[in-house]
Amino acid sequence: MSTGIHDSRTRVRFTLYQPGVAPQQIAIPAETITLGRASDCTIPIKDRFLSRRHAEIVLDRGTWLVRDCGSVNGTLVNGVKIADPVVLKPGDRIGLGDSEVVFHSDEAVSQIIAIDSDSHSKNLVIRVDEEERGTQRTNIIVSLALEFLGDRPMSELFDFILDRVVGLLQPSRAALALFGNDRETFVNVRLRRQNRDDSTDLLISRTLLKEVVDGRQVVSYLDTAQDEKLARAQSIIAQNIRSAVCAPLLVSDVVLGVLYIDYTSTAGMVTESDVRLLGQIARFAAVTLERTRLREEAVAKAKIDEELRTAYAIQKRLLPASLPVIEGYTFAASNRPAKSVSGDYYDVVTRPDGRIHFVMADVSGKGITAALVMSSVAMAFNLFTRTDPTPADLLRELNATLAPKTAPTKFVTLVAGVLDPVSGMIQFANAGHVAPLVISKSGVEQLRSTDLVVGLFPNAEYRNQTVTLGPGDSLVLFTDGVTEAENQAEEELGLNRVAERLRDLHGSDACGILAAIDDEVNAHIGDTPAGDDVTILAVTRRDSLA
Repeated sequence: MSTGIHDSRTRVRFTLYQPGVAPQQIAIPAETITLGRASDCTIPIKDRFLSRRHAEIVLDRGTWLVRDCGSVNGTLVNGVKIADPVVLKPGDRIGLGDSEVVFHSDEAVSQIIAIDSDSHSKNLVIRVDEEERGTQRTNIIVSLALEFLGDRPMSELFDFILDRVVGLLQPSRAALALFGNDRETFVNVRLRRQNRDDSTDLLISRTLLKEVVDGRQVVSYLDTAQDEKLARAQSIIAQNIRSAVCAPLLVSDVVLGVLYIDYTSTAGMVTESDVRLLGQIARFAAVTLERTRLREEAVAKAKIDEELRTAYAIQKRLLPASLPVIEGYTFAASNRPAKSVSGDYYDVVTRPDGRIHFVMADVSGKGITAALVMSSVAMAFNLFTRTDPTPADLLRELNATLAPKTAPTKFVTLVAGVLDPVSGMIQFANAGHVAPLVISKSGVEQLRSTDLVVGLFPNAEYRNQTVTLGPGDSLVLFTDGVTEAENQAEEELGLNRVAERLRDLHGSDACGILAAIDDEVNAHIGDTPAGDDVTILAVTRRDSLA
């Protein structure tokens, strides 16, 4: 007799929170769980500030630990960056870039465990849609149907269903279990026991469970003491079960989970009428669970969508409504969020003397949190440029303002500069941003010299650099949503390919340069959804000044 365990007792549960996405409930039967950006991680998370293998959660001698795997941006537990493995407690929050994973204890959680058994006997099998007949039971079913029509939150629905099952059938144990996304393991199990000494785990023959799920059938085991073969089944012997019923929770031919009852040797015994009644309850329960899930998801999504629409409307007003019209120059810019709101920012401000301040910034992360930091950068830029600082002084002021107030994972890369349209000279400073490109007659130059990002170290220093645009030359700034754009094979576009694409565009106006970069990004990613915000700013000095 084999006793292979289908669901390990080391199953652990998480809630994954990502910006702009409804929280995900995850249950995993594993002792080592990897988290990161790579698709082969146990929990893959689409967040560009995560390393491919960012962190892992492991079971060590009965204790769950989390450890960082040498990630670039680090792993936090309850807001504190970790250097060594940390013991996890229920409710601990693991910070990973712009995402968060909440750890839940697996202790005292009921499980349905499928085991291999040499006995697969069953006494009665009925179709899940087979109806119970008889005046008394018909009245019960009609009453139940009316009760199940009521709207209840999912948090109350499990108890409501089990209350009805226990009240009508008086089983020793009753369980309601929902499958995870793999449709093989149970992620949400609720159990009722008459005897508190009974185990919180239910052992069920793997083959019989498969028959319930694959066959879409209600399967029962009646009077096991009179069935010698069934009496030998380990799942029966181990729990002193005299009779049991297992019914699929079926909606549109999809099995959401199972509804289960049993009677031990010290209790009563299920009847054929009970089997049919439980099948009807399972039908009502499945439809109600699915309806409630869809309703709550729709409400949550509508709330998120409304918040994002409001945030987008506010954020759009922070970007320039128009770009300067300067004789002898053309400007062009675009901002394309990966989600409804963006952590990217650009602006162009004309001084009374005709000189032009400009900025291109990228806040770490995406979604609402990044957008909030971006709004702070926008307001600070417009405030500080009124005193006409040099680019290096501007970055110092921005950094001194943001660093004490932002989380370690919320930093900003940016390039700020001042253009003198008369001479074509640009003075700029770079705080960890993607290298600006200068398109000239001799080719494309990558201005790679950079200083520390803004928002991490209050006393960081920044340097002024200069470059001069000659006739036909262009300055191009963009965020790493361009260079780190990934195709289906997770290959990044890279700065060199962008520079190569622009090599023959000397003399092109700024709009033509933007279009060329967009074409290169789109050709590279193909049908793969954009993983990051894409923002571009270009300025071209015309060949001749009018």
